[in-house]
Amino acid sequence: MTFSARMMTTALTGVCIVLLLLYARWLGNQLSQLRNEKQQAVVALAEERAYSAKIRAQYRQIQEVMDDVAEQKQESEKRTVALQRALAQSQLASPCVAEPVPDAVTQRLRGRVAEVNATAAGAKNAVPPVPGT
Repeated sequence: MTFSARMMTTALTGVCIVLLLLYARWLGNQLSQLRNEKQQAVVALAEERAYSAKIRAQYRQIQEVMDDVAEQKQESEKRTVALQRALAQSQLASPCVAEPVPDAVTQRLRGRVAEVNATAAGAKNAVPPVPGT
């Protein structure tokens, strides 16, 4: 091998080494970038999990409230039925049940009911009840 062939081989070897070093550096940068993306994904996943846990906790609280409301409604319905039965029983024993109520009393009672309902509804300009209804 002549001197120039050796130089050429050495130069090619040097170029290959430089190219390999550049490629290794590029791969290192790619790996670093992937690590950063992975870290960002891990952080985003942790945030999503925390948010998801918060939503599940809120859902459980809402479900508990809804269960309580349903239970209260059932109890209220039971009390209403019991009161209706008690009223029916007390009316059976009352001598006033068979007596007609005068129209004036009925109209005053209806007017009072309309006033109470308007007040309860917060209506300032309540429509007065129709006389005779």
